[in-house]
Amino acid sequence: MTRMERNRRTVRPPSAGDIEETAAHDGIELAGGEAEELSGIVTALVMAAGDADRFNPPEVPTFQTSRDPGRRPSVTDDPLNAFIRMCDVQGADQGPLSGWRLGVKDNIAVAGVPMTNGSVFPPFVPTLDSVVVERMLKAGGSIVGTLNMDDHGGGATGVMSAFGPARNPLDPSRTAGGSSGGAGSAVASGAVDGALGVDQGGSGRIPAACCGVATVKATHGLIPTFGVTPIDHSIDYVTPLARSVREVAILLEVIAGEDWRDPQGIHIPIEIPEYRRAEGEGVAGLRIGLIDESVTGVDCEPVVVETINDAVGALEQAGAEVERISFREWSEASSIFGPYVAHLVGNMLRTEGGSHGHMGYIDVDRMHAFATSRRAQSRELNPYVKCWTIASRYLMERYMNVPFGRLHNARLESRRRISELLGTWDLLITPTIPFTAPKLPEAPTPIADLLADSKASVAFNTSPLNMSGHPAMAVPGLYDSDGLPASVQIVAAHFDEFTAFRAAFVLEEYFAGRKPESA
Repeated sequence: MTRMERNRRTVRPPSAGDIEETAAHDGIELAGGEAEELSGIVTALVMAAGDADRFNPPEVPTFQTSRDPGRRPSVTDDPLNAFIRMCDVQGADQGPLSGWRLGVKDNIAVAGVPMTNGSVFPPFVPTLDSVVVERMLKAGGSIVGTLNMDDHGGGATGVMSAFGPARNPLDPSRTAGGSSGGAGSAVASGAVDGALGVDQGGSGRIPAACCGVATVKATHGLIPTFGVTPIDHSIDYVTPLARSVREVAILLEVIAGEDWRDPQGIHIPIEIPEYRRAEGEGVAGLRIGLIDESVTGVDCEPVVVETINDAVGALEQAGAEVERISFREWSEASSIFGPYVAHLVGNMLRTEGGSHGHMGYIDVDRMHAFATSRRAQSRELNPYVKCWTIASRYLMERYMNVPFGRLHNARLESRRRISELLGTWDLLITPTIPFTAPKLPEAPTPIADLLADSKASVAFNTSPLNMSGHPAMAVPGLYDSDGLPASVQIVAAHFDEFTAFRAAFVLEEYFAGRKPESA
């Protein structure tokens, strides 16, 4: 039997009833007998698509190395619940990451290592590395674990993880943040030398802020996201986390740059500077704006306000001109994100994680596994994912998707206004999050209570930059009386990460001298 014959047994021609039912899903009403009239063309299209297996896809090689898929760690191995799986995937013998022990959020593919996306769905074993994993391995780093996360990225505290939340090394009763909580916890505890999170509204910067480590959400498109489970290719960012700004710079140098598989759409060569060289540049002569609404538009804890004020003083002492500026659109950008991301998640779900309208490579096996699991176990989906998907379908069906169009255009205006602001100021600064790491629930909590108690303000200062695409760094600041850190966010113009690193090195040095001995 030929492959074409096998495929034609799998994809069957639709009946007239199938055509009528399918048309109704998209609001198309067919006249009597019209399904039969359309049947010829519809069937031809369906069968041609079903025969796509005969076309050879691009070859995607996998870095050949020793790969031990490992196991789920014991409580003794992993007291902070930072890992979903401990593994051993060896990197090249030499390179800038030689000797580094690295972890990746468990929605970043590592070939041969089961991935869960933090959910109860059956683990999927990728046959392909994500681009960022491939680059770290070639640079000499070894992958020692996949890291805990909120179920399918829905959450900011880790409580939505099917494996239980990752815990904060500074106080295990506190959250490590989310949705990349395992990355923040593993880096801060020293379990890994560096980690990759994924930031889709703050999900890399929030754990960095909670755990007192550094990270960068680079410009949209600078770091390829092939191999990352998407929420939407326009807001997905891989974020390197490490204990020092210099280590973050080294990780960014390794994983940044164009790749033909990337679904984000920037398929042109991008020059990657040595970001670590920013350490000696200082900030003298830079004009930096502190966005007033990032502090006054949300309820900031005293240590957060003190941290941002001290950051202003440190930057001024280092030679920068810093001014507090009003930018009312900042609060508006934050309010756009919630309903907007609902549409993005709904689209991701309905396209089985493949999405449309991009020129990146699609891992068909992974798409099929997700499609199968989410249909068989839809009751087990993250409640956030359910809420987002239902809301997006309701708005699409009842209001012709017009609200999404308006939100999208508002996003574009927000992006334009932030870029306009960065035409006047070299950098912007804000608090990363408005408070220190919250306490985790002490007992099992009903889902309705978790949803009602979710701190929407946690992403107040992070989510606008997922929509605008500007680079943003998180650098630890002062510590409160409980030994928990605040964090400063540094924002730069598109593809000007180097300038952000200049300020990050200055602030890191300043706040290091004020770090309590117990932290």
